[in-house]
Amino acid sequence: MDYKSKEIIRSSLYDRVKKLLVSYEWSDCSFSISGKDFKAHKLILGISSPVFEAMFYGPLSNSNNVIITDIEPDTFQLLLNYIYTDKVELTSIEEAFELLYASRKYLLEQLSDMCITYIQKNVSIDNVTTILNYPEFMQDKELISTALKLFCEHATYLLEHKMEIISPSCMKTVLKSNQMNIKEKDLIKYVFEWTTLYCQQTSTPIDKRHDLLTNCGLFKLLRFFTLSLDELDEITSDVNNILSTQESICIKEVITGSKAIDEFIESSLGSTTTPRMPLKLQWHHCHRSPLRSVAPIIIDLNNYTVHSRIRTNKSIFVTSLCIPTQMAPVFNFRNDAVKTYSEQISVSIMEESDEKVIKFTNFMNTVEYDSMVDIELSEPYFIKKDIWHKISFVWPGNRHLTYSYVVEYKHRYYEDHRVTIEFEDLFVLPGSSGSFLSGLKYCL
Repeated sequence: MDYKSKEIIRSSLYDRVKKLLVSYEWSDCSFSISGKDFKAHKLILGISSPVFEAMFYGPLSNSNNVIITDIEPDTFQLLLNYIYTDKVELTSIEEAFELLYASRKYLLEQLSDMCITYIQKNVSIDNVTTILNYPEFMQDKELISTALKLFCEHATYLLEHKMEIISPSCMKTVLKSNQMNIKEKDLIKYVFEWTTLYCQQTSTPIDKRHDLLTNCGLFKLLRFFTLSLDELDEITSDVNNILSTQESICIKEVITGSKAIDEFIESSLGSTTTPRMPLKLQWHHCHRSPLRSVAPIIIDLNNYTVHSRIRTNKSIFVTSLCIPTQMAPVFNFRNDAVKTYSEQISVSIMEESDEKVIKFTNFMNTVEYDSMVDIELSEPYFIKKDIWHKISFVWPGNRHLTYSYVVEYKHRYYEDHRVTIEFEDLFVLPGSSGSFLSGLKYCL
């Protein structure tokens, strides 16, 4: 029998087993989960999972009707889908974690690997805190390493914007890290602020914030002895400060060298004097491929604004925008012609949903004709996933000369590094077409 024939038989067998999942024919066991019943087949379950094998064929088996209290119906349905079809379709990180728990409970190693792979492929700035919030028994070493690195790369943003969903276990994992892109004094201030929020969420008295950090093993993970005196003063004067007067004095004495770290200080404030090291961000260049040339954009006294818009399937940080430069004037086509000119453009970025400018920068530099130029932003701009962001390019309106920019039709979608960026152009100029925004530099 050739390979193709074997594949047809195998496929047919899977189809027949899948039919049993849908029709419940010859079912001989059932599961009750949160009021919902599932019928199944002991033989198929038993040959798939040693737990089900022991449950139905072991010496202690005593029932064909099983009540499950620690798995949701939708998750159990996914589990059955995998057992009967060898496939599973996941749609979210939360769903993958719930199925991971079920797969580990029933010792389905391949399904566990599929869940972990899905989570790793879909980890992003949007869900990294959720991933780190899950308890240790639900984690995977490689997965935690990936998620922790991403969190520490963007610690400032996450501590500022995701503070309300950070759990004590997540915070502890983060504070154990030796590398983080945040100043220690800012990290300490965020952690102190987090204690206030966490106490409010858990109805814990505010005066127990210090106890919270101590009991969770977080307080000694803060590196107080890496601070400068000015930074220490900034922390102690902050509204969320929880350092006692005695603790502040001890820290100051250690910082100035007038006192060594003894056993008492170490037991309360820790002993780390080594600062955390910064992480180098991995930036990616997105350049849209040209399809064909079109008429140039003409910039003059009446037409001096171009709009582009972008949307992404994952939130990203953008640090620069790539645009074309002017076409060389006709009189420039000679050997001694001027090759450069002074470019001046104002750039604003906003979320289209509220039309509020979030980022603004002025670009002024000497550039070459007929080339591409990167407009660097003063600091990375955060593009939220699934939301259109409008980028406006505005030339000074007092120019009395005419300038031409060659643009080209570009691919509307850019896909790489598990991120998809969608581009659209909203021209104000009459008769304009093409794409003025040629690309950008971003990181996940």
